[in-house]
Amino acid sequence: MGEKTVNVTLKQLEAFYFSVTSASFTVAAAKLFTTQSAVSKRVIELEQALGVQLVHRMPKGLVPTQAGARLMPIAEESMVLKDRIAREVGLDNEVRGTFRIGVTELVALTWLTRLLRELKLTHPALEIEPVVDAGLSLFAALEANTIDLTILPGTYWGDAYRCVEVGRVEDLWMASPKLDIPDRPLKPNELAEYPVLQQAAGSAKNAFYGSWNREHGFQFKKVFSTNSLTVLRELTIEGLGVSQLAVDYFASDINDGLLRVVRTDPMPPPLIYSAVYRQSGFSRALDVISETAGNVCNFKRGPYDLAERRVRMMR
Repeated sequence: MGEKTVNVTLKQLEAFYFSVTSASFTVAAAKLFTTQSAVSKRVIELEQALGVQLVHRMPKGLVPTQAGARLMPIAEESMVLKDRIAREVGLDNEVRGTFRIGVTELVALTWLTRLLRELKLTHPALEIEPVVDAGLSLFAALEANTIDLTILPGTYWGDAYRCVEVGRVEDLWMASPKLDIPDRPLKPNELAEYPVLQQAAGSAKNAFYGSWNREHGFQFKKVFSTNSLTVLRELTIEGLGVSQLAVDYFASDINDGLLRVVRTDPMPPPLIYSAVYRQSGFSRALDVISETAGNVCNFKRGPYDLAERRVRMMR
């Protein structure tokens, strides 16, 4: 009879290595940009493949068994080998190819041009085709493999996807001074007395804040939706309702007295934007795009928008 084949993957060894060195599946998951359940599953699969228990699950954390302790140096060697493969086959090679990346409207209005310019400057053989759409539509396109990477609100989109935080922005309730809303923190039921303007159902921002709103009792009676951030701004400035908007982008409108922040108790947490792409589709280019996105991310309004604002103020 032939020898039994042992099928061990780098991902399993990676999950085992980081779980033991951090004594926690949860901490390992954060390092690997995945979930605790995914890391735990990989370690279990590794144990099954080798036919031995590798970790003791103790109250104070994970501790390697004798077999696990013997495996640790090999797992560390596999991490070194993985880095060497990336360095010699991928990282030192010129980043090239055509990639379709999806971005939401706020990104397109603020730092998309800066991202494209920086990528062209540092990696001239890299061709980027941007797609602007609502967040949930972009993720559907990622699932359908019609785009390679998307930048949208959210920190977790499933075990199959890597989520790399590229930036965050304060996203607070705002209204026109015309509404004469009390200048004090409003309880959720008080805010619900005003019409709410928001982006359409396909917005990933709505999904990001959905559970938080429900948890803190923010339920609104009158909700009006639009798929355009520009239209949402105009409607809010005209006093037709309260909107949750990015402070950086609308800072000039606040300074000009067109909008004011409506304080609530509690205040919404920052909106986190991530570069999302498939775990299984390793590409140095996608790592480069997500890293560059984190370097250039800035949600302040650009020169064109400021010029438009000056024209508006002169009318």
